[in-house]
Amino acid sequence: MSRHASSKPVRDAAPAWVPMLPREAEAKVVELAKEGKQPAVIGLILRDSYGIPSVHELTGKKIAQIMKDAGVSGKLPQDLQNLIQRSIHLQEHLAANSRDLHNMRGLELMEARIRGLAKYYQSRGELPSEWSYTRGGARLLVD
Repeated sequence: MSRHASSKPVRDAAPAWVPMLPREAEAKVVELAKEGKQPAVIGLILRDSYGIPSVHELTGKKIAQIMKDAGVSGKLPQDLQNLIQRSIHLQEHLAANSRDLHNMRGLELMEARIRGLAKYYQSRGELPSEWSYTRGGARLLVD
């Protein structure tokens, strides 16, 4: 770690001053997830608006796990979904600007990243083994 970077204090439990109980925090996570918020955004909202420095320290579970247990998580892991959304945006740009070779190369690299990440999630069992990414079917995956 760099000398100039800040780091979170080492703790295994939530501080005593946290205003919510673990079950209340889990309920708030589920409520925000039903509104369509991503796990990272939920963490920021809970930190800034509700004074919860770490959901994991308070509840013992990560936000994504709480969402999965409540059945409100998405079909795809969030990082994979974000990459697919970026590739869709790039495809729309390339449809209007077909001679943009730099972004065509960027799309190819992004699709390689998507396939690599999908392979990782398939090996962990978080995606079915027959799941595959295609440029034409990308929009169907995130809608």
